[in-house]
Amino acid sequence: MTKTHLVQVVIGGRVLTMSGSEDELHIQKVAACVNHKLQELEDTESYRALPIDLKPTLVELNLADDLIQAQDTIDILESDLQLKEKELAEVKQALVEAQMKLESLEESYAKLEEERNLQLARTAEAAHEA
Repeated sequence: MTKTHLVQVVIGGRVLTMSGSEDELHIQKVAACVNHKLQELEDTESYRALPIDLKPTLVELNLADDLIQAQDTIDILESDLQLKEKELAEVKQALVEAQMKLESLEESYAKLEEERNLQLARTAEAAHEA
């Protein structure tokens, strides 16, 4: 069973008791977020001029807008991450292919070096016999 936490917070200058399944720090962060938005709006002339019954709706709309913008940012970042993961996989594949080609070239070089050494040895032997 999830434990419910009761936390006293100050929102808009009023002490409220919030409850939730999240820890106290999270609940305090939620209150701070609401306070920040309230302060942001209260600093504007248009908000102060609104009838009192419309102010909570404007706060709600602004918080919803922030949430949607944050979700849009998350969606973009997740899409970018998927693209980067795909690019990384392609680079890793290219690296594996390059390593395989390098190994093949090193083997070919070793064989050619061995053949050259044999040829030099035969040439030296033939010159020595003559």
